[in-house]
Amino acid sequence: MSTHDVGTVLWIIHTDRPGLMAYQVTEEITKKTLEGEKIQYIVRAALPKSKEVRLETIKGNIFKDSEEAKHKMTENATRAIDGMVEKIQGQVDTFFFNQKSESAKLNSSPAKSPKLQTLKSGYQWVTMDDGSKVQVKLPETLS
Repeated sequence: MSTHDVGTVLWIIHTDRPGLMAYQVTEEITKKTLEGEKIQYIVRAALPKSKEVRLETIKGNIFKDSEEAKHKMTENATRAIDGMVEKIQGQVDTFFFNQKSESAKLNSSPAKSPKLQTLKSGYQWVTMDDGSKVQVKLPETLS
């Protein structure tokens, strides 16, 4: 468990609801029992009229400063956006590309082939067994 000094501001990205909030540690309570020592932290949110709560009751990821929290939120947003784009790109490929290639087969000469799309940043072209080309995002360790 992390230790926090009284007066420290903690940046928490909530996991039970969207959002970022700053909390200040107002109290550190050390309990010694037969089972061992337990430390609890009491915090208050950076909001008017906020009540003090036990840090352990807040569901979220704790960061020591705003830059760490911002970096994590940017990573999360980028991952979510990438997921949305990949999903919709799959739908575009399925519904538009296949339809276009089917109509192209019917309405054009066999020598013509559909244009390849522009390669997205961070992706590479991979040729499949059937000769089709797809864009694949490879992990950084492989590229």
